[in-house]
Amino acid sequence: MDDRPATAQFPQQTAAICGAHLVMPPPQLLGHFTQPGDADALGRWLLDLDTTGLSALVVSADMLAYGGLVASRTAATPLADAQARIRTLARFHDLHPGLPIYVFGTIMRLTPTETPQSEPYLDALASYARTAGAAHPSADQTAQLAAWRAKIPDAAYWDYIGARVRDVDTDAGLITLAAQGTIGWLSITQDDAGAPDGLQIVEQHRLSALVAQLRADDRVLLSSGADEMGMVAVTRAIEDAAAWHPPISIEYSSPRGPSVQDPLEDLPVGQTIAGIVRALGLPTTGYLMDVKLHVIVPAASPDDLRPYLRSLTDDVSRGYRVAIVDLTFIADDIPQERITVESLRDAGVAARPVAYASWNTTANSAGTALSAATCFSLAEHFGIDEAPARANFLFDRYVDDYAYRLLVRRGLNAELRANGDDTYALGPSSVAAEAQMRTLLWPLAIELFDGSFAPDGWRQTQTSMYLPWQRTFEIKLDTQLNRQ
Repeated sequence: MDDRPATAQFPQQTAAICGAHLVMPPPQLLGHFTQPGDADALGRWLLDLDTTGLSALVVSADMLAYGGLVASRTAATPLADAQARIRTLARFHDLHPGLPIYVFGTIMRLTPTETPQSEPYLDALASYARTAGAAHPSADQTAQLAAWRAKIPDAAYWDYIGARVRDVDTDAGLITLAAQGTIGWLSITQDDAGAPDGLQIVEQHRLSALVAQLRADDRVLLSSGADEMGMVAVTRAIEDAAAWHPPISIEYSSPRGPSVQDPLEDLPVGQTIAGIVRALGLPTTGYLMDVKLHVIVPAASPDDLRPYLRSLTDDVSRGYRVAIVDLTFIADDIPQERITVESLRDAGVAARPVAYASWNTTANSAGTALSAATCFSLAEHFGIDEAPARANFLFDRYVDDYAYRLLVRRGLNAELRANGDDTYALGPSSVAAEAQMRTLLWPLAIELFDGSFAPDGWRQTQTSMYLPWQRTFEIKLDTQLNRQ
């Protein structure tokens, strides 16, 4: 999808939990932030790939068609070029008919990528996109649309509309390839679009109708998500190759949990998680489960979560394979967002869940935790000892999703903005900002390790921290944990 940690590094880390190895394209072909990857070179690399020993091919459609997720949000790639690149999959299938192909793509999100160039009209374009899909707009909506449209430069508007039209045409081509049997597993997920009247509605209906028309429901999945789908697709490919899908149970911190609405997504939490579970092919059960998934949703206050968290930490203490999806970020309440990790630390069991995730959206978090937990179950089921990979990824998630996101990023952004820096495009300030980030985050990472992982017999041999896209939104961690 691109070279961010969540899309390039996480799939390798989760696969390593069950001893799987990913053959990746050369990094220089993947592009960087607003610089697209070399999609044509990627297609050639794919066709020249030595498939000896491979069990599956996993492809990001956005990378193959456009050069990445960010590139999919501009109209720079003509539809004919995107379609020709997607047909590379048919050529690969003809060359290697016995190798299953797993593909994940997206329906374009409503807000374009934030850059210094898009910043002056970004809010107007996002507001327009969230309303322009209304089937029967009211008079007030029509007036608002006209006002927002007037603030958007013509070139930017038509580039945005052109990208949306081209992208859904490309997605339709992928569905056709799946119906024909070229693609064995296809997931098309809705990137951030938490608006019932957004432009994505018509696109979703078109793709859903095509899936039904071609009777491709058994191999095409339409749901919410984006960045996590590299992990999900890789994990599903490993499960299918192993011919085993671990059964799971799902428990919410509140009876209303499944109906909670993530503002960045167009489906309630329960439906989004069900989509991830279906994509992974995981049977759900209330008994004899291999993984117990705890989903924590916002409460009225942190104290309201404490009884549930006592039950969760008891499950971990008893040795259940517990995966945690912490969605308290939906409430944007820092004390509530901190309480899960701090409860695990206070109980002395923070190093023992099989997976934890709490970042950005429901789909991002659920896809991350479920992929890691599934790979851990596969490892245990087949007697593969990759416990260090599990501990390493868990530690990284605490450092990133808890320490950086909750304890560092907000203050770091405030300091940088006070100095006149754009935290989404640091430019020449990125080196100093990265050093500032390390100064703040390093001691928190050491405290997390010394207090929670060292007592369970782990030692740390490497920790490096970066701002990979010269912005503060995400960090990249290179850590190494081993048994003492």
